[in-house]
Amino acid sequence: MQEYISIKEYAIRNKISYFNAMKLAKSGKVETKTEIIDGKEKILIKSDAKIVTKKEPKKAPTIEDLAKEIEKLKKRIAELEAKL
Repeated sequence: MQEYISIKEYAIRNKISYFNAMKLAKSGKVETKTEIIDGKEKILIKSDAKIVTKKEPKKAPTIEDLAKEIEKLKKRIAELEAKL
């Protein structure tokens, strides 16, 4: 059986703020379940839940890329000036 912990415990274990843990739970980025504890509805997060992120590293543009972009912009300016 899988263990579920409170949002506060999840935040402490993963060294994130309580607010960020709550956002993860509400957005569905971590596996959760809702239970009634002491007459109150509580959100519990799976203790071994990993944060699902899709971060792609940003690569810095090369000089060649920048030169190509400048050429495109110069052509676009020339076209627009020709229309006037």
